[in-house]
Amino acid sequence: ELMSGIVIGNTLRTSWKQILYWGLGLGALGLYIDFIASSPDIISGYADLLSSMPPAVLKAFGASDVAILTTSEGWIVSVFLSEAAIFLSVFAVMAGLNITANDEQSGVMDVILSLPISRAAYMLERWLGYALIGLAIIVLTAAITVGGLIGLNIEAQNGVIFASILNLYPGLLLVMTVTSLLATVLRRRSVAIALSAAFVIVSYLFNAIGAAAGGAAADLMESLSYFSYVHGEAFVLGTYDPANTVVLLLAALIGFALSLKMFVSRDIGI
Repeated sequence: ELMSGIVIGNTLRTSWKQILYWGLGLGALGLYIDFIASSPDIISGYADLLSSMPPAVLKAFGASDVAILTTSEGWIVSVFLSEAAIFLSVFAVMAGLNITANDEQSGVMDVILSLPISRAAYMLERWLGYALIGLAIIVLTAAITVGGLIGLNIEAQNGVIFASILNLYPGLLLVMTVTSLLATVLRRRSVAIALSAAFVIVSYLFNAIGAAAGGAAADLMESLSYFSYVHGEAFVLGTYDPANTVVLLLAALIGFALSLKMFVSRDIGI
């Protein structure tokens, strides 16, 4: 009945290739950003272009000042993280559906729950399995990106870049957990997908609008967006606040507790 690790092992065994697909794919994107960073002329050209555009465009890249884009680490964490956060959100939605919704939709869940394992243990191990896969994807992405910097002999703060990429993890956990919660509450996979996508899109828009506009309403919108907590600019400027990471992790923990409670107490089936 209690956690045995069998479900985690099975999850890793059947889904480990996702680490390669997503990790190598995002790593390739990181190498491309590295390659651009190897040419100061290209970076300064982009910086000049962005400086002539509205502040909202610059904010969309996760930068508050165009000057940060003129440094190698500033360029990489601003441009790469803003793109990687979106791709990882897609993975997180897929992972959230895989925790219980896909098995329930296919009718396999009835068979699984006939095994000597509690619902709570099953869901916890599935969540942990995909949390480990997500962590491995991000670590592989960070290793490839930093490896590219070293290979191209780019002078940059490699530790800062590695840490800023790892900081994408709490956001991934939050989106994965929100998707799992929606799928558990709504019991319709298609609706859960639509609402999870809406959560990601609205969060992205809140961050972009909140960062570009001023005032209390804009600040509130930005604070409600998980994208506002994952930008790496803070690592470059030395203003990183661990409280932001704690907020996302607490939100993910609360979301998981709710989804676990719902899954344990309700009937299974569509």
